[in-house]
Amino acid sequence: MTGKVIDYIWFDLGYTLLYLKREDLFLEVMTPTFESLPSRESVSMAFHLADKLFMREYPGVLGSDKDTYLPWYFGFIFHYLKMKVDLCKFSKTWKKATGSPLEAWHLCPGVKETLSALKRKGLSLGIISNWDSSARPILSKLGITDYFSTIVISSEEGVAKPSREIFERALEKSGAKADTSLYVGDNYYDDVVGSRKVGMDAVVINRFGSAGIEELTGITIIESIRALTDLV
Repeated sequence: MTGKVIDYIWFDLGYTLLYLKREDLFLEVMTPTFESLPSRESVSMAFHLADKLFMREYPGVLGSDKDTYLPWYFGFIFHYLKMKVDLCKFSKTWKKATGSPLEAWHLCPGVKETLSALKRKGLSLGIISNWDSSARPILSKLGITDYFSTIVISSEEGVAKPSREIFERALEKSGAKADTSLYVGDNYYDDVVGSRKVGMDAVVINRFGSAGIEELTGITIIESIRALTDLV
């Protein structure tokens, strides 16, 4: 953060405003097969590290069809957990156990409280997200649509982060200015790199401090959305 005045805050969705209860599902899927299960904390860290690895090394993959990457992705999960498993079989079982997007996504802790506090400060709020057609139904179901003046979704626009075009469209739709906007997301390579192309400041949410993003320097890192109210 540079200390300049901010009047518009833009948000990513996944692991910024929303999260999956995937650790619980993972342990549930493993239970019939393994007598000894890893701790929930180690599973959470394994998912986190796999996410960050894919964001850095394989950009765009996590947003693609799950059939194209699930065994590959879970290979890293089990590597971090130091466990061996039939990855194809596990991935098929995982897919069957996973519910619809409307049921799977939940609000991160503190989201409504933080958004309300930011609105009380007179800030305008928006969303710029790489997401499919489920984005607006999920936001509506979780009751947060009305917090946002502008919502820009990649599947609707035909362009995605980190392309500068999706950020330019958001600025045009909202009337916001890049130099008084702040972008908040969990993926440095989509969120910070993309928003900086149009001159926005950016903040990275990383639940585990610098874990998984040790290569990054010169960025502001917060552990949850709650920390935003002290930044702006």
